[in-house]
Amino acid sequence: MEPNNPSLANPPILALIIGINKYPYSGDDLSGAVGDADAFGTFLTEKLGVSPSNITNLRDEQASRQAILDALVALRDTDKYKKDEAAIIIFYAGHGAECDRPKEWGDWTKWGDWTTTSKIEMLCPSDLGARVVTEVDGEQVETIVDAIPDRTISVGLHLISESKGNNITLIMDCCSSGGGSDVDSDMPIDHYVARRIKNPPPLQAPGDVGIWSWGIRGVRVPDGFAGEYHASHVLLAACGREESARENPKTNRGLFTSSLLGVLENEDLNTLTYISLMDKLKMPIWQTPHCEGVGVNWRLFNKSAAGADPSFILTKHDKEGLITVEAGSAQGITVGSHFAVHAMNLIESPVTSNPCIGELEVKTVNLFTSVMKPLSTAPKFKVPSSCYSKLMYAAEYTVSIFCEDKALLASAFPADFNKKSGIVVADDVRHCDLELTVKDGRVHFDRHQLLVTAHLPTRIRHSASVGDVATIQEVVAATRHFYYHLTRTSDDNFKNVWMEMKKLEQFHHILTPIGNNLLAKEPATIVVDESVPLGMTIFNQTDLLLYPYLFWFDPTDLSIADWHITHKGANDIITNVDVPLPPKSSLAIGYGKLDVIPWQFFLPEGEKKDLGFFKLLLSTRPAYFDNILQESPFEPQSLASKRVGKPSGTEPSREDKWGAQLVTVIQVEKE
Repeated sequence: MEPNNPSLANPPILALIIGINKYPYSGDDLSGAVGDADAFGTFLTEKLGVSPSNITNLRDEQASRQAILDALVALRDTDKYKKDEAAIIIFYAGHGAECDRPKEWGDWTKWGDWTTTSKIEMLCPSDLGARVVTEVDGEQVETIVDAIPDRTISVGLHLISESKGNNITLIMDCCSSGGGSDVDSDMPIDHYVARRIKNPPPLQAPGDVGIWSWGIRGVRVPDGFAGEYHASHVLLAACGREESARENPKTNRGLFTSSLLGVLENEDLNTLTYISLMDKLKMPIWQTPHCEGVGVNWRLFNKSAAGADPSFILTKHDKEGLITVEAGSAQGITVGSHFAVHAMNLIESPVTSNPCIGELEVKTVNLFTSVMKPLSTAPKFKVPSSCYSKLMYAAEYTVSIFCEDKALLASAFPADFNKKSGIVVADDVRHCDLELTVKDGRVHFDRHQLLVTAHLPTRIRHSASVGDVATIQEVVAATRHFYYHLTRTSDDNFKNVWMEMKKLEQFHHILTPIGNNLLAKEPATIVVDESVPLGMTIFNQTDLLLYPYLFWFDPTDLSIADWHITHKGANDIITNVDVPLPPKSSLAIGYGKLDVIPWQFFLPEGEKKDLGFFKLLLSTRPAYFDNILQESPFEPQSLASKRVGKPSGTEPSREDKWGAQLVTVIQVEKE
């Protein structure tokens, strides 16, 4: 992700808008897809001011298989804008479908097809099922027009991102893809029309092999529009993989597009991120839109502007006056903690003001939610029905500091500040978590946590100017946050779930795990070889549907980065978000997909040894763990790219549980 630059204006937009009602060869016509496409086009031209010359429109018979593929190539090859100059939006409304993987694609399984389903997801062009006669080696050969497989679309998006940058939004209102006034509560779900062709023609074995080869860059072509935290684009999908995207025959409009445009047309787009957009969608409980991609925290259609602050947590205020924040004991929330309330989830910037509008205190903590009330000592304010809260003071956990320089203590850590920040000044260096030493105008930091000092010196490599009180305070606060979340445990560590990290080797253009599990011992020792990529696999041998959240804790700079976060769903957070780790399955991270990036370790310059921790949090329902993330107080930078694997699975009975596992990783220099 490129650094945020709040001064940049909204970029120009290139768009491809596809809407298909008529399927003459399959007989599965729709009534609302073209209307959705037209309405989205009107939104682009009238609200965003997009020039019609920047929009490619394909409707009904114009949206043939070849025309759709040609339009993707045209986006890649256009000379209208240079790389990263424009935002690209691709909108599709029409049928989706699934079919069995052709047997002739056996090599995909042999060489690393780590999906949990044998189905291929597809878009349905208007000429799906048409019979075409072509001449091959002097003979007339009849073929049937295929649907467009997920991997073909993914390759096209990957190529566009290589040419034009990854400020790409893919919006899909169809089944196998991933306001509320359009839903008639008196009309049964089956009366809404599903945008799914149930029995599409089977994919022909040769398929788009020639196209797939364009996208192979050391990893295999991906499966699925959903389930991938894509590096090339952000996906807004109408529904989960096991659901149906539906349209209302009374209004001739898709439920998802209607809800989406209801938000886009009535909100200030300069304040929307992809995450906050999803929070505002109003959908029936049986259709859950999904949002995924490395840019889910970006500003909508503008990755260069300051985006979402992941420490902001969705907060709801219902008609009965109950104020609920979507984080509980699983996220480390404690009774008595204080939250600052904000109207938006945006990072504060010179051009975007997002002030605190009031403070709330946690009164009750549940597993995944907490109930809050306004502070009795703070000014009264009106809590919005939907807003965002940021932790200001975490009760019940503290950090102890020791410093012999009383002047520094007096200036940086006055009593009132310490009380609000959970800081305890120790009388003895032997009883502190962090020791501060002043030397030559610099403040040096020594950690006293055995988890780290058993392997590394106590002295942190970074220091701060003695006059830089803000950074000194930030380092202490970051230390408190870092070690609290590193060391806190759960009642269930899910013993039948485990992680394996292996080296990756290329076979037939596919990165495949080889050799021994590098995490087999605790602590694990990994010889750093920057030429060798690494991949992680999480195995689930329980009978539970699991949502894994994998974090990397780096004690060198006190950063906490996400290496796997379950994608975001609209509606209530416990609705049917696709399951990344079904029972008796495994999840590949860092390999096996086109847009994911293999992992590598890098030693700090001049160092021969380093240390870090993988912490795996497991939940039996989608949850919000982004509040754990932390940038380094020494080297603020964009958090690590999100990387996840394939969601799938059915819906057995749920039991709300969470668990945690910790792996220590010592990195040593290659001899």
